[in-house]
Amino acid sequence: MVTFTSLLQELDGTLRHYNMAAYENLLPPLPDTEIDKNLKELGIYDADLKALFQWKSGMRDEHGPLMMQHGGLITFDSIKSSIDFNEYYDPHLIPLISDNGEEMQLFNSKPGQHYGKLYLFSVPTLYIEHPVSYYDSLASMVKTTIVAYKEKAYEYDQESDWLDMNIDKFYAIAKRHNTHSVYWTIFNKLKWREWYEI
Repeated sequence: MVTFTSLLQELDGTLRHYNMAAYENLLPPLPDTEIDKNLKELGIYDADLKALFQWKSGMRDEHGPLMMQHGGLITFDSIKSSIDFNEYYDPHLIPLISDNGEEMQLFNSKPGQHYGKLYLFSVPTLYIEHPVSYYDSLASMVKTTIVAYKEKAYEYDQESDWLDMNIDKFYAIAKRHNTHSVYWTIFNKLKWREWYEI
């Protein structure tokens, strides 16, 4: 049986093999007591979210090499700063992956049918007040990232220090692994009342 912890171990190896620059930009994990304290301050407890921060505690340099589309794992301090700054999206959505603010993946902490999904907040594509569900879960986000590297939808270019992305390949992979998220369905982004789900 594949567990979230085993997926994180696979992600660890995948980043070291395909994108060492992003891997070296990640901070070591925090002690469990610190993780628990921060999660409590955010008003959530989630075993997979805790496991993610037991793996790494965010990016050392948020302007550094990115590990995935929309950025990389941000620190608890950055999460809290982002929440304080962005008051226009649902308070149950917790910033988790960011490229320094323009685009983020937000963790849905609201109990219910959509708990644990990740939502795309994007200034360029105007998913601001109503972010759209993008990954079905933390596990599907990690799995999508692993497969994207292995199938060369993500390729780190050492010369330019940039994560190149093959959009068509990535979308095919993400759609395959996130069958319960709105972004990968046919919907009208302007009619948010029909698809917005928190």
